[in-house]
Amino acid sequence: MSFDPERIVQVPIGGIAVARSPQVLTTLLGSCVGMVLQDLKHQVVVLAHVVRPHGTGSGMGPGYFANLAAPRARDLALQHGADPRQLVVRMAGGGRMKGITSDIGERNAAAIKEATYELGMVFGGHVDGPADGGCVLFADPATGRVQVKKLGGPLDDAAWRRMLKEVG
Repeated sequence: MSFDPERIVQVPIGGIAVARSPQVLTTLLGSCVGMVLQDLKHQVVVLAHVVRPHGTGSGMGPGYFANLAAPRARDLALQHGADPRQLVVRMAGGGRMKGITSDIGERNAAAIKEATYELGMVFGGHVDGPADGGCVLFADPATGRVQVKKLGGPLDDAAWRRMLKEVG
């Protein structure tokens, strides 16, 4: 079974989106971290594309800073029918990009853990993915699956369709 491209909701850099079945959330990641909040019982998923660990402004979107993205994502999940006692936080991404020596991905992941812990959410772990280079994250509220697929080259329309078939 493959994902229908019509069901896909793409989350931009620094963005946050919510989905309910049959939609699927996706985002491209490098050193950024995808923070996924899931309520499996109610089939609600929120995906935030976290770029930096801490900040005070809006940055480049509501998911840009981990410390602000966590409460915003939680509130969005609750607004769409999630039960706060059922929310589980998972992460993916945070890889090192070629030629970059910064540990921004690790700092983003640590900030997400800290922010979600302060909100009383359960941490469900880091989804395995590439330790270096970019990947695409998929979060499916119908099945609860959170998957990453390493990018092996340019992502044109044909490559995108192949990837949807492989992970769906």
